[in-house]
Amino acid sequence: MDIPGSLAWIASGALALLGSWITILNYSAVVSSYRHGRHHSLIPLLGGVGLAAAMLLIPLPRVAKFAWLPLVIDLGCLYALVGLLYAVVVQDSFRK
Repeated sequence: MDIPGSLAWIASGALALLGSWITILNYSAVVSSYRHGRHHSLIPLLGGVGLAAAMLLIPLPRVAKFAWLPLVIDLGCLYALVGLLYAVVVQDSFRK
C-alpha cells in the first residue's frame, strides 16, 4: 500500500468515527427527549457531512456513489433541512 492510499484510509477512518459518533449522539438525544420529556439539542449537519466525506475519501470506487446516504440517515441533517425549508417556504410566504 502506498503512502497516499494509507493517508486516505486514515483520514476516511477518522472522519467515519467522528461522523458516526455525532450521528449516534443525535439519535440518543432524540430517544432521551422522547423518554424523559426534556429537550436536547441536535448537532446539525456535522455527523452526516463527516460520514459523507469519509465515504468520498475512501479509496474504494463503488462507495462514493452512496455518499448521499449519511445525509439522509443523520437526524441532524434532517433537522437542518426541515429548518431550511421552513425558512424558505413559510417565512417567505408571510413576507409577501
